[in-house]
Amino acid sequence: MNNARKLFGGTLILTAASFLMQTVGVSFNVWLTARLGAEGIGLFQLILTVYNFAVTLGSGGVRLGATRLAVEGEAKGEDTRRIMRGCLRYALCTGCAAGALLFVLADVAGTYWLHDPSSAMPLRILSLSLPFVAMSASLNGYFTAVRKVGRYSAVRILEQIVRIAVVCACMQRMLPRGLRYGCAAITAGILASEVFSWLCLVVLYNMEKKMYRKKSQKFQLSALLHIALPDVSGTGARSALLTAEHLLIPRGLRRCGASSAGALAAYGNIHGMVFPALLYPSAILTSLAGLLIPELAGRRAQGQSAQIASIIRRVFRMTLLFSIGTAGIFYAFADGFSRVIYGTGDCAFYMRVLSVLVPVMYCDMTVDGMLKGLDEQRACMRYNIWDSGLCVALVWALLPRFGLRGYVFILFFSELFNFYFSVRRLCRVSTVEVNLAADLFMPLCCGVCAPAFIVLLMRIGILRSAWNTGTLVCAVLLSAGLYVLLLWGFGSVSREDARRLARTCGFGQMRLPRRAYHMG
Repeated sequence: MNNARKLFGGTLILTAASFLMQTVGVSFNVWLTARLGAEGIGLFQLILTVYNFAVTLGSGGVRLGATRLAVEGEAKGEDTRRIMRGCLRYALCTGCAAGALLFVLADVAGTYWLHDPSSAMPLRILSLSLPFVAMSASLNGYFTAVRKVGRYSAVRILEQIVRIAVVCACMQRMLPRGLRYGCAAITAGILASEVFSWLCLVVLYNMEKKMYRKKSQKFQLSALLHIALPDVSGTGARSALLTAEHLLIPRGLRRCGASSAGALAAYGNIHGMVFPALLYPSAILTSLAGLLIPELAGRRAQGQSAQIASIIRRVFRMTLLFSIGTAGIFYAFADGFSRVIYGTGDCAFYMRVLSVLVPVMYCDMTVDGMLKGLDEQRACMRYNIWDSGLCVALVWALLPRFGLRGYVFILFFSELFNFYFSVRRLCRVSTVEVNLAADLFMPLCCGVCAPAFIVLLMRIGILRSAWNTGTLVCAVLLSAGLYVLLLWGFGSVSREDARRLARTCGFGQMRLPRRAYHMG
């Protein structure tokens, strides 16, 4: 139970930080959209696609490697200073190599990949941040491994503040000169925030390592490469294919008849506006997935297969319940989210359609973390490469003919394809038990009925129907509360589930009311 409390506490800290950062991030994205427009956001998203590929190569799988090696060292009672020094040197080398490559190829990427030569300057600015991103990833892996995420979360929040401050200061001077300079202002903020974050993490790590007095474990590059190379190979190949896919999307839309500005606007609508909103509640799952890696890796090193199976069953079940309820809320109130967040109803249709994918996307996040914690990163690599390769082919074939309808189909195919193979692999290496009635079908019914009832109350006038912030918050809270009550009433959440959660939170025993009906 002590480990469960540590996992819960770490998840809670990371979730609070992630929610705060995503709230600020979405609000800042709204501010940027109002100034750059959907076309400018689309161009910036394409620049980020190229940059993220360089980040994948530069980080070199070092975050996962540092996490796993530090966990194994901790399990053996050894100091990890030599391990971390080796990981930082490796990260510095890969980060500098990726940064130099991006700097040299910025003109080629801007002219031939993005079809906008003006994007070369933002890419060059971003290339300077890659060594700091890679070394920060190594330190991030260390703090995750030792389950000391509070300080790291504070650094992430400060990093966001620095980024916004620099972007706002630069935007006022540079945006009047054109979209190119507006994007450059944003990339300058990213560079400044990455440098700041790295400096803070170095200070925290130097404070942390003084606490150790045990013998240091010798760093073995082969051990890091065993973990990092499959991860970077898989993520690098997928990132390359994903970059190609995203660069082909505006081109395919133009071939379907859209103008250049219209294609960028449509791309920015989905990837710059819809997905940030849909993924906002996933902060709790991304935090949990990151912490599951050291948790499962440590138990695997100790041969605790029964405990691993128990963790997987509970996490997968609770992820299903959470994601189904979230999907129902997004589907029912898509127009409200679009109007309140972005001040327009343009996102509502695609937000409603893509909300159906929320359970698949959210569950895939936790499954990915579980597989990496169980040393199955090679399997993740294979599935990601297959998925991305098929998506590139589908984008090339379908978008010129079907436009955005074809792209929506590709998104559904991609998520379902990856999720199926990942879950199948998890079932082979561990035990995944799902009660179809209590964990899937009943939550689906509750996830549909709860927000539908609130929509009905709004339509008959019992609740206010005009969308504003207060109305949306009220509708979401009422739907979430009714969803939980329905889950409790129909047996998808049991008394033992509530007691276990209470004990994990440190509240001890709880006296809970009996429900009249219990399933299974």
